[in-house]
Amino acid sequence: MQAHTAITLRREFTSRTQMEAYRFFQQQEADERKRRERDDNMDNDVADLVDLAVVIISEAQARELRFDIDRYDTATVNALYENERELEQVQAQLDEMLAQAYVLPDGRHVFKTEDGLRVFDEHGKEVPSDLIDPDEIADHLPRWERFKLKLDQHEALIDERTDLIEYQDKLDNARERLEAGDMTQDEYDRLREDLVEDMPDAVRRQIPELASKDLEATQQTAAADIDLGITDDMVATTAAPRVPGA
Repeated sequence: MQAHTAITLRREFTSRTQMEAYRFFQQQEADERKRRERDDNMDNDVADLVDLAVVIISEAQARELRFDIDRYDTATVNALYENERELEQVQAQLDEMLAQAYVLPDGRHVFKTEDGLRVFDEHGKEVPSDLIDPDEIADHLPRWERFKLKLDQHEALIDERTDLIEYQDKLDNARERLEAGDMTQDEYDRLREDLVEDMPDAVRRQIPELASKDLEATQQTAAADIDLGITDDMVATTAAPRVPGA
């Protein structure tokens, strides 16, 4: 009786063990199948991205980009003409003030400040009082603050001209790359975005839709300030630029 019971128990144990092993095997198979499916999906996603990166743009897209490049180039040329005109005006104003300025024995042109207490030469270097007393410079002669303002405008226009020429080079490179005939979709999207993001303000002002967007953004910001009850006397202002040597 005991032997029969023992055999029965062994059979039940063996059966249960086999069943558990079978279930474990089934779970492993299911997990492995899910892993393979997941890996296949990831491979497909990567393949889709690679395919997108190597797809050559259509002729319609090439024409659209060529149109944008030509339009941006025309706007850049117009901005350069305007920059040159403004530079000539500012330079003429500087030359006029230099011609009227007090001249030191060493040939330097000097200007006293509005408060009449300090003197600066044409290069922005303060001239010590033991070399010249500010009172020696007639009050009707051009003052340092006005001359410095024109100097800053001249420098800003020079910087603007540099930016315009660099942007013009970017447009030339973009046109050359486009005409090679093998631009990918990824290149196309990135280039169109970069040409707008890198565009100097002087060029944006020449393109109506971009200029209107900038104006709209400015107006929205102003309207938001009004909605928040922000007034000019509540906004922190930057201190006036120090005069060189101050």
